[in-house]
Amino acid sequence: MGVIIDSEDMYKKFKDLLNQEFFVDKSNIINDFNKLIGKDGSNNVCITKPRRFGKTSIAAMLTTYYSVGIDSQEIFDKLKVSKGKSSDETKKKKEIELYRKFQGKYHTLYFDFSSELYKYNSLNALLDSINDILKDDIKYIYPNINVLNNAKNDNLIYNLRILHRKTKDFIIIIIIIDEWDSVIFSNRFTPDDKVKYIRFLKSLIKDKSYSAFVFMTGIMPIEKSILNCFVEYSMLNDEEYYQYFGFTEQEVRDLCEKNKKINKNNKIEYKDLENWYNGYKAYNGEKIFNPWSVYHALDNDRIDNYWNGTGGFDELVNIINFNILGVKDEILELIKGNKIEIEIEGFGTENILNRLTNKEETNEKANEKKLKAELYSKMVTFGFLTYYDGKISIPNKELEENFIEVLKSNKDMKYYYDIINNSKIEEYDNELNLIPINEYPPNSEKKRKIDQKSDESPIEHCDDIYKYFAIIEYSYFNTLNYECSSNKCYKGKCSSYLIVPDESTNFTKSIETAICLVEIIFLITVLIFTNIIYKSIFNPKDCDVKGYMNINSEQCYLTNKK
Repeated sequence: MGVIIDSEDMYKKFKDLLNQEFFVDKSNIINDFNKLIGKDGSNNVCITKPRRFGKTSIAAMLTTYYSVGIDSQEIFDKLKVSKGKSSDETKKKKEIELYRKFQGKYHTLYFDFSSELYKYNSLNALLDSINDILKDDIKYIYPNINVLNNAKNDNLIYNLRILHRKTKDFIIIIIIIDEWDSVIFSNRFTPDDKVKYIRFLKSLIKDKSYSAFVFMTGIMPIEKSILNCFVEYSMLNDEEYYQYFGFTEQEVRDLCEKNKKINKNNKIEYKDLENWYNGYKAYNGEKIFNPWSVYHALDNDRIDNYWNGTGGFDELVNIINFNILGVKDEILELIKGNKIEIEIEGFGTENILNRLTNKEETNEKANEKKLKAELYSKMVTFGFLTYYDGKISIPNKELEENFIEVLKSNKDMKYYYDIINNSKIEEYDNELNLIPINEYPPNSEKKRKIDQKSDESPIEHCDDIYKYFAIIEYSYFNTLNYECSSNKCYKGKCSSYLIVPDESTNFTKSIETAICLVEIIFLITVLIFTNIIYKSIFNPKDCDVKGYMNINSEQCYLTNKK
């Protein structure tokens, strides 16, 4: 075993996975891949999924299974792959035959392109380092071979060709590339380096006699015009391998049952995991759970937001472009739990490279529809949204929390949560009260708490119609802070009331809440049309206030009383 050849690190990683209490057997993907080995046109597979969806775990398993330098029979004879996966007996028999035939037959090359990128300031430096490691592995595994002394052509691809040509037992290899897109994401490499890197990958893989099968994985879909030697499967297009990345519903239910046996005092039920970590959808609607979060919730016996530990939050902050028309409102709708129907454009490496090399149009207004489709496609690619049946949505509670954090960090939208957080007021008589907004004592502490944001708040300065809109919108936006019960709203008057629960009141998220939301949607529609009429009657006056929603940042319509 070496660092790249028959990777010792990947072998150890897979053994550690096997020792976990909540290990999920995904080994049947080997049965699928064995059918592709040696088949031109289908034996180079690229699978792109969000971070922490088990991609490296699959890479570690493949390295352990295929490597000639690793004795893995005892490991895999206990796993699903050894028994075949097909219901048809003839096909199952063939799968078992291939399982025996290919186990431990190949040298594997494991490349992790995310490893120690901070050391390198150019693509040549990175590739030279990888080549040096490969040569050290060869010298260690084949101490008597002297085929790497040609300094004129001392590069990784040439050395692999020489090995294939001159050694008897180093005949053919399986290449496993992990985090392939790390170079594309990294700011340490120039745009030209990134284009050269993609061409290097093509040269390493396409039509090479030394390669029997290639498995490549990352987050970003590939650059298809150059890397056309791959068959690609992504979050938007995967009917073959989706069940191996993420946990299926049955796998999570099985883990919950196992957890009950291991931990008699466990606090976690399946419904908790479903609420927090479910929501991703396969092409057929099958539920897919975030495996990283499910594992840590069970291991810690605590429901929590584990996505933050993956480093993905910064990506979400950078991804959302609030300047694209309509994105602000649509993000709010998504956080409310709504789905948005939209045509998704595939986001991939081409988009990044086109921007870096200035080949993409910069007229954003003329391309807003395209930009929005690309934005949401990117968010699906990164796992922040799920896409099914032509609609995008936030998958689960865990991601919803991250979206809320993005709103808080966005200066233009932070006041949404300032109002919510500042409006948690103790109510009269320790019960739920309906409070007409226009009856609020103008100088009361309650009024000040709702309005307080000093000079940054458009709510404080703008006219009452916008205050009504904002408060009702916030109630609708976060039902954890506001509750509306339809049987407590006066007929035709629900729109005029701010309902604030006492902390001691227990609210049931029931059909009443749903009815209330419908009422509020109606209210918002009425307010919008009222505002249009209002603007046509009264003249605008300048006021020192920042823009509210789509209002000009230098103007605000004020109430003119006769």
